[in-house]
Amino acid sequence: MLHFRLLVPMTLLMVAVRPGWAGPPTKIDPKELSAFVDSFMVDAMAKPDDPPGVSFVFVQDGRVVMMRGYGLANVEKKVKVDPEKTIWRIGSISKAFTATAVMQLVDRGLVDLDAPVDRYVHRVTIPNNYPDPVTPRHLLTHTAGFDEIRPGTQAPTREEVLPLDKFLADRLVRIRPPGKTIAYSTYGMTLAGLMVEEVSKSDIETYFHQNIWDPLGMKHASIYVPKGDQASVAMGYEFEDGKLVPQAWEWYHTTPASSINMTTADMARFMLMHLEGGVVDGKRVLSGSALDEMHKLQITMDPSVPGYALGLNQDFIGDMHVLEHGGNVAGFSALMVLIPERRAGFFVVNHFEGSALRNNLKWGLLERFFPEARRRRPVPKTLPPAATVKAQRFAGDYIALVSCFTCSPARPASPLKVTANDDGTLGFAGGRWIQVAPLRFVREDGTGYIVFREDEKGAIRDLSAGAYFAWQKAQ
Repeated sequence: MLHFRLLVPMTLLMVAVRPGWAGPPTKIDPKELSAFVDSFMVDAMAKPDDPPGVSFVFVQDGRVVMMRGYGLANVEKKVKVDPEKTIWRIGSISKAFTATAVMQLVDRGLVDLDAPVDRYVHRVTIPNNYPDPVTPRHLLTHTAGFDEIRPGTQAPTREEVLPLDKFLADRLVRIRPPGKTIAYSTYGMTLAGLMVEEVSKSDIETYFHQNIWDPLGMKHASIYVPKGDQASVAMGYEFEDGKLVPQAWEWYHTTPASSINMTTADMARFMLMHLEGGVVDGKRVLSGSALDEMHKLQITMDPSVPGYALGLNQDFIGDMHVLEHGGNVAGFSALMVLIPERRAGFFVVNHFEGSALRNNLKWGLLERFFPEARRRRPVPKTLPPAATVKAQRFAGDYIALVSCFTCSPARPASPLKVTANDDGTLGFAGGRWIQVAPLRFVREDGTGYIVFREDEKGAIRDLSAGAYFAWQKAQ
């Protein structure tokens, strides 16, 4: 999910600031929360080009504090959003479920996070063009080094969705050494799903039902929506040419990474499990130690910017540290945010892929109810001389690390331009950035950092704004 408020497209960048916890735990008052969210939704859904339907839930201290639906799940049929019944597509939040499944297998002694993946996966071959093997930990932290090959992840129909091994057979291409660079990977998490299938000897949807959804009482969670639930599925919409346009259902070969559907009430149960030590209503789904490992920071490109836990990315809002995952599919946007130190979390889902609503709500809610989220990073009062800053070495065109580098032709994604200002600062993503360390810059309003990495010859190679938001300098 993206974390930038100013002149940046919502598909572009997340700002990062350093975490730090202070003050007593914040307990949310249900009336204040309801008033805030209700008011937010009035503004966020006021215009014809705003999402027609939204669902929201906030949990804390083992219970649902607030859960509410807004607007219509199906505009043509005038079906209202019901958080208990309306089924939404959650897209890439599916990856958090696959990561949880892997950690269950770790819990049971069936998987070692640091063993080679090919100890467990036999139906596909993992290339050995790097000396170090790919491990389950690499898959869950998006550091396996696979190329993000596109297009080809979607199927025309449900009947044409390939088994995971058939899909991955010729699409696992390693372009980076493992464990070094965060590069968001649909292929890595799909391979993790195949590992779950091979170890458990069941398909991934059956595994989810038997080990996560049914034990947690997630009544409407599915990959393939059963007939009895199909009438409750929200219609996906985009706003095109001045009108709402229904979107066709997207079928993915990458089911463990892309394809789960559920109600808001279902998601509340999953969040409660993550926040309450792996137990909901007396049913344990994951051990406390496995959950601690899953929530622990595993890798970051720099301590000043967010990194990755296992299947969950960090975000820093002011001095606040959260774990989260977002999801996009045609017609839908979703975001799950966990605040383990506060035993709190929330989930929001709405129409329009890539909608800004989810992040605007996140920023507003956290800053309203958590004082540490309002803090800003120190900014130097005086700038170093431009001659010593040498900003020009950072300037240039950058492409996202989630690009397909081995496609022919190459498919660069989310291009960015960094410019060098006369005073030694950088122009980037609509802001002005001041150097505070040889490879680190702070935004002039104190909202976050960006960091650079050099190659073996000392030339600037990568730019990171935290978690999986990273770019490579174009040649």
